[in-house]
Amino acid sequence: MNLKFLKNKTILITGGTGSIGSALVYRLIKTNCKAIRVMTNDENGLYEMSRDLNLSLLNYKKFYYGMGKKKIRFFLGDVRDFKRCIEVTKNVDIVIHAAALKHVSIVEYNPSEAFQTNINGTKNIARASIKNKVSKFLYISTDKVVTPKNIMGKTKLKAENIIINFKNNIKKNSTKISSIRFGNILGSRGSVIPNFINLLQNKRNITVTDKRMARFVMTLDEAVNSVLKSISLMKGQEIFILKSMKCFKIYDLALALIEYFKIKNKKRNKIIISKKYVSEKFKEELYSEDEMPFIKIKNNLFIITNKKLSQTSKINNMLKKYRVSNFNFMPKKKIIKLLIKAKILY
Repeated sequence: MNLKFLKNKTILITGGTGSIGSALVYRLIKTNCKAIRVMTNDENGLYEMSRDLNLSLLNYKKFYYGMGKKKIRFFLGDVRDFKRCIEVTKNVDIVIHAAALKHVSIVEYNPSEAFQTNINGTKNIARASIKNKVSKFLYISTDKVVTPKNIMGKTKLKAENIIINFKNNIKKNSTKISSIRFGNILGSRGSVIPNFINLLQNKRNITVTDKRMARFVMTLDEAVNSVLKSISLMKGQEIFILKSMKCFKIYDLALALIEYFKIKNKKRNKIIISKKYVSEKFKEELYSEDEMPFIKIKNNLFIITNKKLSQTSKINNMLKKYRVSNFNFMPKKKIIKLLIKAKILY
């Protein structure tokens, strides 16, 4: 991918020590950007990233100069704090807003906190970016915003609607604000795969809520590439979605992992079927039927625009097919190959 557009750019990543945030940091360090600002309220995450980057933590001067050498800046702060958002967005060219509360059950139990971070926090960092004349602002969204059934999906949808409809988006020479929707990122913190692997490594059984559960999935590399591609293409008010996401059933994933670990465990672990949670969906959706007439396809991305488009029947049929996670389910062998390719299994 041509990343010349990042030359001499200062990039801010909120939630920069999370799975996608840190993957973006490590990719951007290798580019010719000017500086990478990592904003997070996770102090230990910054400490771990410092160690990964071989920054000296015993001496402040060495730490300070080490950040300069690595073209990285660590900003401890919370997107709920508008004043801090103003401070960290000064002289920034591109903002990637990945900070969010996203673990479904925890968010369901703490709805007011989700509102504060996912909605008000997004407003704060977007307003600060506009005030400081940031060139581009990309919001990291999720497929769970389409007909959401839980607090996480509902708060992320509200935030997505707010930033896509910012009045600033229609002004020339102003901050361009767009969004990208992800499926489930394989191996990300708190996701089902590390949990399943941990259970199997400890010779415990796996619990699946329903055999019909199916999800869209993408690797961390695919997520990072789609973010950078979206930033290069964005003009404001678009929603980007990776077209080549895969689908598999959670039950098939469990079967595949049990088969993979069978030799090591010297026994076949069991799958316990519980029941679907109230806030859980059997299938996920990348976009709604109402959004389909506004979608164009470019560079392996579905792009939801703000203008209704004339589409051929071929494109319309393709959009219908790709919309819901109920097609071309990956067989067990391909699931394992994908996890090995993503360096989740070895």
